[in-house]
Amino acid sequence: MDDVFEETKAERSETVDLNGGGNGDDFLKIEISDALNEKDKVKFTVKTKTNMKNLSSSEFSTIREHEEFIWLHDRFVEFEDYAGYIIPPAPPRPDFDSSREKLQRLTEGESSMTKEEYAKMKQELESEYLALFKKTVQMHEVFLNRLSSHPIFKCDSNLKVFLEYNKNLNVRSKNTKERLSFYCIQEIP
Repeated sequence: MDDVFEETKAERSETVDLNGGGNGDDFLKIEISDALNEKDKVKFTVKTKTNMKNLSSSEFSTIREHEEFIWLHDRFVEFEDYAGYIIPPAPPRPDFDSSREKLQRLTEGESSMTKEEYAKMKQELESEYLALFKKTVQMHEVFLNRLSSHPIFKCDSNLKVFLEYNKNLNVRSKNTKERLSFYCIQEIP
């Protein structure tokens, strides 16, 4: 009985690298190294390292806006060959309006409080904003890493365009009619 247990234990002690590293497999490492918040948009610097032969270089970077992440997500969702696969959820739209409004109200009320109160409240708001900003960046990075760690998705041509193309993808958000038509398409015999 102990021999069977030892054999089973030895079999289970072998590890499997699900990220495709170490045994000559292709790897695709993506990180968002920087993000810049402008008034109406956030620009993410997406850096990529890879050994995949279908990509132009082993290291490159590009700047992407949130709408381009949504475009990429929609390409995966709408591609019929991926029906049945679990597509990672799109990262949520960055929303810094509440933080801006709080800071604006604080600035307007500055005259009614002491310098110490104002400095403390401003520091708290800045910390809240920074935490929200970091979370937004992280959610966008997680989305890309989920795609890049999938053995089929990491070879997708739209992901390649998203990562390599150095210019704006000129994508726009879908209007209500376009969003609804995707769910209401019916084939008429």
